[in-house]
Amino acid sequence: MVRPPPVIGRGHPGAGTISASDGRTELSRKLQLTSIALGCPTSKELCARFAAVNPNTAFTVQNAYKWVRGKATPRLASVYEDWAVVLGSGFTGSFIAASTFDEFAVEVQARHQVPDAAILRLGGAVRTAQAADGEDNPESLVPLVWQSSHVLCGRYLAISFAWSRGEAGRLILGRMDIEPGGDGKPEARYSEWLFGQLVPMTGVVVGDGRAAQAVLECNYSRRLYLLALQVPSPPANIVGGMLAGSALHDPNTRSIAGRIVLVRDRISGPDPEHVIDYLEPTAEALDGQLAALGYATSRDRLGAAGAILDLLREPGPSPELFEIDPDGIAALGLRFDRLALHKPGSHAASV
Repeated sequence: MVRPPPVIGRGHPGAGTISASDGRTELSRKLQLTSIALGCPTSKELCARFAAVNPNTAFTVQNAYKWVRGKATPRLASVYEDWAVVLGSGFTGSFIAASTFDEFAVEVQARHQVPDAAILRLGGAVRTAQAADGEDNPESLVPLVWQSSHVLCGRYLAISFAWSRGEAGRLILGRMDIEPGGDGKPEARYSEWLFGQLVPMTGVVVGDGRAAQAVLECNYSRRLYLLALQVPSPPANIVGGMLAGSALHDPNTRSIAGRIVLVRDRISGPDPEHVIDYLEPTAEALDGQLAALGYATSRDRLGAAGAILDLLREPGPSPELFEIDPDGIAALGLRFDRLALHKPGSHAASV
């Protein structure tokens, strides 16, 4: 049962008054968290959830746009009642309306798979929705969380199959760093161990909130490589995509493309602890590298390593096309989100 919300505001001894702007900010964060919990990155998708429980709901795209940006709050109590039904058993409209963001987050996380990182990002955000007004797609419900510039940043183990014929059938493990750039656009730096040295490629990441692309330039050969990524939901432990270009270690400089999976490094020390080199394509070998990223030892982790290999090996949808399966990436991301809930080094039981 949801704990009753505290009474806050005038008339409550020792408590201050919540300003209108604070109330709008709390509402904005609660909506963003609800969107993450339900897997609805756009206002249309979340509005459809409300419409499913109440065809006459006041939670429309136009209202959601104002509420999530902190411009207004609902005037109808029915909005909160609909919200409670959307979130599921245990919630009440009065609790959603009166609770603080922290109280709301505790109850949402108890009933939905919401990573700690997403809650921390929302709870600690200092940039308000008003500051972003005019910068985002009007359909984007949660611009502070779902934009590629916020979601993708971090350090990753990059996993793909080698392009070199001399290493055919083996994995090549690289390092991918995506960091905020000076103009607000993230910058990607991808490194592989080739020819006895670390070979870096760098480029600017651009995207529309659901997909991100970068043209990476090899610092040594000056060749260009196209990186196309699918932007996941927070905390983005798994990012999938395609890497296309010309093989470096190849006499014919073949044009080639392959799938690539990025696994977030949860240790984030001064230097990565995972291997940057070729690796045998077995679940056991890859599982050892996942341990170096800070994911707890478990049967699930070994299974997740095997799922990465299956995704990289999957046949294309047709002889003419080659892609990375978005549903497969989403399922893999969920597996790693669950693994990330356990502390590094712990021996977690299978979920």
